[in-house]
Formats: sequence, C-alpha cells, structure tokens
Amino acid sequence: MVEKLGSSIKEKIKDFFREGKEELKKIKKPSDLIKQIPNLLTISRLALIPFIVSNVMSGNLIMAGSFAVGASVTDMFDGKIARALNATSSFGAKLDAVIDKLFVTCITAPLLFINPYLLITIILELSIASITGYAHLQDIKTATNKTGKIKTVFLDSLLCASFFSQFGIIEKIAKTLFLATTALQLKTARDYYDTYIIQNRNVSNNNLNNVINNNHLEEEKKQDKTINKNNEKEISKELDDLIKFRQTIMQYQNSKEMEHEKSKIKKWHW
Repeated sequence: MVEKLGSSIKEKIKDFFREGKEELKKIKKPSDLIKQIPNLLTISRLALIPFIVSNVMSGNLIMAGSFAVGASVTDMFDGKIARALNATSSFGAKLDAVIDKLFVTCITAPLLFINPYLLITIILELSIASITGYAHLQDIKTATNKTGKIKTVFLDSLLCASFFSQFGIIEKIAKTLFLATTALQLKTARDYYDTYIIQNRNVSNNNLNNVINNNHLEEEKKQDKTINKNNEKEISKELDDLIKFRQTIMQYQNSKEMEHEKSKIKKWHW
C-alpha cells in the first residue's frame, strides 16, 4: 500500500513537471506570453514568500502585510484573467492549488509568534490539502465548491488582517475572521471528504461492475467454446455418416455393375 502510494506520488509529480514543460513549449513568440499571465501571477505569490517571511521576522509587519495583500490580489484575479484570456489549463489549476498551500503555510508559520491560534488554521488547511491530494492520487476529482471559494476569501482576509493586528480594531476583525474561517474550513473539509467517499464508492462500483462483466464475458467465451466443440463433434459425426453412406452407395453400385457384367458374360457364352 505504501509502495503503491509512493509510486503514485512520483508519477503525479512527473506529470506535473511534464505539463509545465508543455506549457513552456507553447511560448514560441513574445505575444504568447500574454496567455501565461495567469500562471505568472500565481508564481509571483511564491516569489513574495521570502519578502513576507523576512519582514515578519524583522518585525516590519506593515511591509509584510502589504506584500501579503498584493499576493491575495493575485490569488483573486489569476483565475478570472485565465478565463478572460481563454488560457485555462490543467497545469494552471494544479499550480494554483500547490502554490496556495505553500503560501498559506509559509506565511502563517512566522505569524504563530504573534497569533498562536493560527496553528489551528494551518492544521485545517493541511487537512483539506491531504484529502484533496489523496483523492487526486487515486484519480478522484474533488472540484472546488462555493464553500471552498468563500473559505479562500476569508482565509486570505484573515492572514492579511493578522499582519496589522497591532491596531486594536483590526485585531478584533482578525479574531472574527478566524472564527468564520475555521467554520468554513471545517465545512470545506467535510464537503471534500463526502465528495471523495461518494466518488470512491462510484469508482469501486464501476470496478466491481467491470469485474462482473469480465467474468460474464469469460463465461460466455467458455460457453461458446463448448458449443463450438459440440457443433464440431456433431458436424464431424454427420460427415462420417455421409462418408459411410457414400461408401455404402458406391459398394452397392459396384455390386450391381459386377452382377451386370456377369449376366453379360453368361449371355455371351449362350
């Protein structure tokens, strides 16, 4: 089971990088870069992580928060721009999901020194990622629903507000956002889990039906072979009977010819 899971992870990683190379091959002239704007916006969030973390560690929370707000804006618009440019792709969706989880985890970790309760946020977000990731490894799609999209908006708002929690009113807003985000994360996790269970059951049923159908086909083939063998035996027997009948006819004809020849000889002697 572990070996199978490990090989599946390696295969998915290879597929991810292969799709990335295919996206790069699409860039043949400068104008092709326009369709890569959504992916570039997604990657920009990854590039902003070191600036955010370094500013948090140095105590410059306002600068770090400004970078975080900019990253959240790219998260809001990369998908919309991709649809507007007709540049949506499987690789873009996977890239967005991977970088989202990396971004949330990396910038929330240093914030734990300021707001320790954000540990719950990280754990729940990683739980959601585990459910969707495990489903993906089994080729089961858990499409993002409306609750998941709302959760992402609240999560981004919570993280951005946490950088400015030194301001009293924003700290209260951050705590309210934390409660709302936690509730939405729990609901999203449950929805994804239910979707996974249903899809997995459907896959299991389909596999079971395929096994049953294959067994039926094997039985039908065996029956056909048996019938064909019986038919061959019957045909062979009929052929043997025909041959025997032909031989009997020929023997009869030969005996008649011999009798006729004998009668001729007798007449000739007379």
